[in-house]
Amino acid sequence: MEQKKKVLSLGTVAMDVILETRELPKEDGFGFIDSERLVPGGSAANLSVALARYGIEAYQTGKIGDDKYGNEFRRTLVEDGVDDRFLVTKPSGSTLHTFIITTPGGKHCIIANLGDSVANLQPEELPKDILEGIDVFYTDMFSSRASIYLGKLAKEKGIPVVYNMQCTPSFMKTCGVTIEEIQEMISLSTVFSSGREGYFEMTGEVDYHKGVEIFFKKYPVPQGVICTAGDEGVLWRDAKDFIHRDAYPVEAIDTTGAGDCFLAGFIYAYFYKGMNKQETIEFASASAALKCMYKGPRTRATVEDVVQFIRSNK
Repeated sequence: MEQKKKVLSLGTVAMDVILETRELPKEDGFGFIDSERLVPGGSAANLSVALARYGIEAYQTGKIGDDKYGNEFRRTLVEDGVDDRFLVTKPSGSTLHTFIITTPGGKHCIIANLGDSVANLQPEELPKDILEGIDVFYTDMFSSRASIYLGKLAKEKGIPVVYNMQCTPSFMKTCGVTIEEIQEMISLSTVFSSGREGYFEMTGEVDYHKGVEIFFKKYPVPQGVICTAGDEGVLWRDAKDFIHRDAYPVEAIDTTGAGDCFLAGFIYAYFYKGMNKQETIEFASASAALKCMYKGPRTRATVEDVVQFIRSNK
């Protein structure tokens, strides 16, 4: 029997208030909410849930409050198959929660209430043996001190580090994360990923293809840098290759969490199954595409679903 891989995920843990509307709001505009629902989310947690569905032992760390959002988040995380033993609760704390406005075409915007917990996890709040038996460490830099601490520890132990800069440096600055901390986290990374805006802010290059090249020359991350470009597909640049793959053409219902599912698929394919780069990108892209086909920030797909989707789209 194949031994399960273990992934530790640190980062955004949240509850999402999903507001379904007919179109995204415009300045001084007016619209109607067709439905409103509370669902578990958070980028790092979405990735953990996807990994659990793919047969990986996913361990979630991060910090929540003991409010109604935090209690519901922990309950649903465990329900979705993720180990919560490293999830820290702040007494009388407030949990990150977001308001996600979505449209029938899959477009969305997110407004976040950071609370007082998610960005304030300290290294001393974590067990010293937290990386024991862990095969991959993933972070989105919420919280920055804990991320850098675990990144250094992982690098010392030879554990691959996947850093997803899902938020731009300018936004991270408003959350108390400096560009120097981001650069330090990049230096600890085995694989780095960001979106088009992230590469634009880091390089000043409008063309994200060129931005990825400039970024990699400045930050030669060992196993490459990835740019997730939505419906334009994905780029993966390392010392040997510059790979581009188009996005799967699907009728998007909700793109929330698609990037998280992409990286979950990437970790599964590349670090667990040992797929080559082309196979990895194909699996990860299919993982993201499947997520876009139904509502909510978390995937319901299994490995078999992803494989079948790939076969049906050959």
